[in-house]
Amino acid sequence: MFVFEDKSNKHSSHTFSFASRLKDIWEKIHTKTDVFRYKVDNLKQKIEGPYVFQFNPYRNAKRRPPEQIDDVCQAFDKNKFNFCKVSPEEVIFQFWRENKTDDVHTILVNVSPINKYHSLLCPSVNKMLPQMITLESLQLVIDLYTMAGDRDLRIGFNSLCAMASVNHLHYHLFIVSQNLPVETVKCKNIKGPIWVIQYYPIPAFCFEITTSAIEMYKIIEYFFKKSIAHNIFVTRGRCFESDSETHRVLIWPRKSSSGAKQLTEMNAGVCELSGWFPVYSAEDYENIDIKSLEAELCKWKYEDFDQLCTDIELLY
Repeated sequence: MFVFEDKSNKHSSHTFSFASRLKDIWEKIHTKTDVFRYKVDNLKQKIEGPYVFQFNPYRNAKRRPPEQIDDVCQAFDKNKFNFCKVSPEEVIFQFWRENKTDDVHTILVNVSPINKYHSLLCPSVNKMLPQMITLESLQLVIDLYTMAGDRDLRIGFNSLCAMASVNHLHYHLFIVSQNLPVETVKCKNIKGPIWVIQYYPIPAFCFEITTSAIEMYKIIEYFFKKSIAHNIFVTRGRCFESDSETHRVLIWPRKSSSGAKQLTEMNAGVCELSGWFPVYSAEDYENIDIKSLEAELCKWKYEDFDQLCTDIELLY
């Protein structure tokens, strides 16, 4: 069980409405403080084909300059920006497991938000871990997502060399009401609990959330050993073998984006891979070209995905 602490008091997970409380506190910080670099009220959005597009003209110009990233397993550098340096006004919650009060996790507003309620989950923030998923943090995310029980909540992760901007362990929390294509795209089983999404511009490994975090983490550990950049997305979705609803965890291996992230019109991070596209240019927003967009996504496909599937099968 989790215990959450906000600026007012403490709540146990049994009595805590996570999503509604997050929205309420995020809104107050957005309205009453100056911590945000820009406001995101009433962003324009539209659906073209299976994809969702949101016009956010500010994020490209006003966000903090991204950190130089050269390695999927780059060490943490306490002299660079990290989430221990943020203002207390940016904190939405702190929380911990009831039996582990010495391991505190923090949820912050993202001061350069993609959309309304965009927040950051920083597991074990004071341990100053690099942006490399740990088994414990993956289990934390799955437990938090399951506990929240909100269909609009999505949780994303960009590894180093996969559009991560800060080398300090963090996940992105999004509230998105629209359906996303990765939630219903068909999947093919390759072995045991591992499935692969089909007929999508950039392939991913996919699990139902009922699979243990240990089984999912085998793939992530392999990526670390092979220095494979990756993105992860936790979302609602269709069951692999029926039309009922479940929750999916998608893990994309992808080409590296080493170096400082360039603030171009098409940064293929976890949002874009999921089929949800923040757009920064009014001209681009008004003239969406699905074929060009899918071609751009394909550029980030891991070069020998079929061989990677064969290698991953040996882990199970």
